[in-house]
Amino acid sequence: MNKGRADKITLGIPVYNAADLIERSLLSALNQTYPHIEYILVDDKGNSMDIVHKVLREHPRGKEVRIIDQKQNRGIGASRNAILDAATGTYLFTMDCDDTIVPDCIERLYAGMCQYRVDFVAASFVREDKTGRQYGGCHYPLTWIQGDPGSHSVATYRYKEGNEIAVPTWNKLYDVAFLRRHRIRCKEGHWNEDPWFTYQVLLCANSCLLLPDVTLHYMCNPLSVSEQSASRGYSEQIARQYVDIQKLKSRYIASLSDNHLYRSLLTDIMTMSLYYSYRIGDSPRLNPNLQKELIRALLTLDTDAPGKRTGCHTGRYNVLRLFYSLPMDIKIAFVRILVRWNVKEKIRRWIHF
Repeated sequence: MNKGRADKITLGIPVYNAADLIERSLLSALNQTYPHIEYILVDDKGNSMDIVHKVLREHPRGKEVRIIDQKQNRGIGASRNAILDAATGTYLFTMDCDDTIVPDCIERLYAGMCQYRVDFVAASFVREDKTGRQYGGCHYPLTWIQGDPGSHSVATYRYKEGNEIAVPTWNKLYDVAFLRRHRIRCKEGHWNEDPWFTYQVLLCANSCLLLPDVTLHYMCNPLSVSEQSASRGYSEQIARQYVDIQKLKSRYIASLSDNHLYRSLLTDIMTMSLYYSYRIGDSPRLNPNLQKELIRALLTLDTDAPGKRTGCHTGRYNVLRLFYSLPMDIKIAFVRILVRWNVKEKIRRWIHF
């Protein structure tokens, strides 16, 4: 850790429900070894604030915590934006209210930030169920990415070279000035806020540091939005939000149609749109007519044609472009066949989460 200058770090937690998990999560944040932390909790009108207030009354750092009252439930996207707007720290770290971080999480990420001075530092994490069993997660090799301004070096690493940078907003230490300079925010109203926020980060960042250190334990909470979507299928709200995310991404890259990265970005959009189409077609919570409407929206490619300097024609890009050029009825029928054949696990191998 940098001994000469101690930067303030904002640690933000959106609080909504998770009454059986919030105490351990909050204590893991309050017990950090790094001393200069501004804590911001957002009360999104769930069922766990009584527990939060009890923990804060009893903890030595409790008086250092600010609570933002949302007045009504506005969703996790609005909560993360509220944290970003209120942050006075030089750097920002966010976590969910059902996850835990190791005691020196902030200290480790900050040490990497001090050494490399990047737009963000991301660390590895493991998944954990309520019995304590650990599995999977994301494990980075030690990687420093540095490029010139406007080089899209981080996006090149992720989308052109095909390396993994986890989608979740949490377990990353962001330079607050970087986020505000590029006006990076969550889409208010979205419950699946990670893909759009992280997409903006990766497209705008010229530098990042990836750490092999496991600093967060992701709780596979069966009541969370992500676990409900995995076990029961997409709800209409979540499905429509994924359609919206893909449209946002398509508009976001419009200015890059002559950039060397463009074909790689199109490949990602086409791949993810096909994946979300499959998940929508596989969801028993959506009726067939609604499935068809949403799949049609996803498989309508709203992007500019690539310019002359937009990267090489990879095999995947060519196959996807051919697929997207087919009549819509054929594309929808193809998705239906994939669902019938239950090829979900094979499709998951194409993409990173």
